[in-house]
Amino acid sequence: MKNQVESVVYDSVKSGELAGSATAAQMPDIPCKRVMFIAMVANPTNVYIGGPGVTVPDASTDTTSGIPLDAGDASPWFPVNNLNRFYYIGDSADDEILYLALA
Repeated sequence: MKNQVESVVYDSVKSGELAGSATAAQMPDIPCKRVMFIAMVANPTNVYIGGPGVTVPDASTDTTSGIPLDAGDASPWFPVNNLNRFYYIGDSADDEILYLALA
């Protein structure tokens, strides 16, 4: 059902910042049930979220292009069992990302 709100109690909240990386980098090993990503407001360009080997989209057909987050953008909540399932990459090494993980 659209706009349905799930009422769940989480036992822990973890948040952190990941330094920018112009090459694919794996997120830390943090068990969780849901995670949200936020691109730092001060980022000069985009950061991308994806799986192993995530790449910056380049107008070619591939299976690794990440989902873009512009400066200040937030992702939806992703249900996942560990933050390390995700990888990130930026257009530049100055593109940082924040995470909020609920367990």
